[in-house]
Amino acid sequence: ITKEAKDNGAFKTPTLRSVALSGPYFHDGSADRLEDAVRYMASGGMRDPNKSALLENAQLTNAEIGQLVAFLRSLTSEEPAAKPPLP
Repeated sequence: ITKEAKDNGAFKTPTLRSVALSGPYFHDGSADRLEDAVRYMASGGMRDPNKSALLENAQLTNAEIGQLVAFLRSLTSEEPAAKPPLP
């Protein structure tokens, strides 16, 4: 939108509400399971000239990956999300 080089590859971050129900994950659907998506992001993702320097390998253990997935699953809502009215 800004057409500025610093914003190349930027996007609006979607909500985490009910993220466990919203697979497949990523813009290309390359991660079928939530655990796969968490593992990929925790590893720092792939090399890309537009990738933020903040995204690096967190070197998480399998137990820590499991804890993150459990937390994300806890964000699942029992009530349906209502679509907001459009103007």
